[in-house]
Amino acid sequence: MVAIAPVRVGRGPGTESMEVGVSTRHGSTPARRRAALALLGLAALSLPAALAVLAPPVRWHDPLLFAALIAIALACHTGQVTLKTRVPVKIDGGIAVVLIAVAFWGPAAGLAVYLTWDVANRLIVREYGVFTPGALANLASYGWSAIAGAELLRLAGVTALEPRALAGLFTAGVVMALVQFAIARLLYGTLYQGYRAGPLISAELSGLLPAVLVDVALGALTAMLIEPLGVGAFALLAPVVLIPSVVLPALVRNRPVATLDLPAATGLYAAALADVLRLPRRRRRLLSQASRFLHTQTFNRHSRSDELYEVMLAAMYASERFDGSGGPAGLRGGMIPLECRVLAVADAWARLTARSTQQLSHTEALLALELAAGSELDPTVVAAAGEVVHTELPWATEHAFQPVLHRLPLPRAVRRETLPHALAGAGQA
Repeated sequence: MVAIAPVRVGRGPGTESMEVGVSTRHGSTPARRRAALALLGLAALSLPAALAVLAPPVRWHDPLLFAALIAIALACHTGQVTLKTRVPVKIDGGIAVVLIAVAFWGPAAGLAVYLTWDVANRLIVREYGVFTPGALANLASYGWSAIAGAELLRLAGVTALEPRALAGLFTAGVVMALVQFAIARLLYGTLYQGYRAGPLISAELSGLLPAVLVDVALGALTAMLIEPLGVGAFALLAPVVLIPSVVLPALVRNRPVATLDLPAATGLYAAALADVLRLPRRRRRLLSQASRFLHTQTFNRHSRSDELYEVMLAAMYASERFDGSGGPAGLRGGMIPLECRVLAVADAWARLTARSTQQLSHTEALLALELAAGSELDPTVVAAAGEVVHTELPWATEHAFQPVLHRLPLPRAVRRETLPHALAGAGQA
C-alpha cells in the first residue's frame, strides 16, 4: 500500500518540516490547505455511512485466518521500503493483504487491515503523531479504497473465489490502489502540499505501478488458493515480506575496501566505473584483466590469448596524464584509450582506500580524485566515481565500502535506478 508521512510543523529538521517548505514553494496557500482538510474530513466522516449502505454485511468467519492476515500486514509494514519520490512514499505489500481481506470479509475488514500498521505506528512506535493531516489523508484513502474494491467485486458478480473470479479480483486490486493514490497523493498532495498533479502522476504513479501490479497479482492468486489450502496459501505472499525485510537488508550489508589488496580494489573500482560509463562487455573484460596485470604483471588464467596484447597496452598507458604531461607516449585527453583513463582513476582510487594504503573514506578519496581531474585524471571518469559513491552511500555502513550494484544480474534501469531507492529505504528502516 502507499502511505504518506504526516506534515508536522516545528518538529525540527526532517521529512515533515521539509514537506511544508516544499509545498509552499509549489504554490500551496492557507485557503487551499483548509479546502484539503475539509474535503479529507468529509471523506473520512462519511465512511461509516458508506460502509453501512454500500458494504455487504461483515462476514467474520474464520477468525484465525483473519488474525494471520493481520500478522502478515504487520510483517509487511516491518519490511516496508521507502521510495525517493517528490515526497517519500512507502511501499509495503499491503494492497495484496487488503485485497484478500476485502474479498473474504468485506471493506470493513479491509479498512481494519489497512489501519493496523498506521495505528501501531502512531500509538505504539510513535513514529508519527496521532492527529495530523497525513493521518486524515491516510484514513480517507484507506476507507474509500476498500469500499471501491468491494463495490467493484459486487458489480463484477464475484460471489465465490473461483478461478473465473481472478480477473475481477485483479481489477478490484488495481482500482483500490488507484483510489488510494487519488486521495492520498493527488488530493492531499496538490491542495495541502501544493504539488502539481501532472508531475505526481508522471513521476510517482508510473514508478509505483509495476510494484502495485505485482502486489495485486499476488493478492488475487493468494485469495483464490485460500479455500483449498487455508493459511498455507499465504506462502505466496512471502516475496512481499522477505524481499524488503530479508533480501534487501542482505544487499545493504557491505564490506570495507580495506579488506582488499591493491589489485583487487583496482579491479572492483574499474568494474563499477565501467558499469556507470556503460562500457560493453568486452571492454569490461579487458579492464578486469588489465587491473590485475597493472599490479602483478601476470594474466588471469581465464584470459583470452587474442586479448593479451590489448590488456598489456591498457595497463601500460594507464600511467598517461590527461593533460599530456605523462608517459610513456605523452598522450593527451581523448587520445588516451578510454580503458586506460578508467584504469587510471580506478588505480588512483584504490591507492587511497585499499589495504596498506591511507585507507581514506570514499568522501575523502573523491576530494583527492577531483583535485587531480583535468590534469592527471579524466574529469568524466572522476565524475563516474562520484556517481558510484553517491548512489550507494545512502545505505552504506562503511566509510569506504565495496561497491555492489555493478555485480547484480539485473537490468540496468533496475540496478542503477529503482534498486538504489529501495536499498536506501531499507537502510533507513
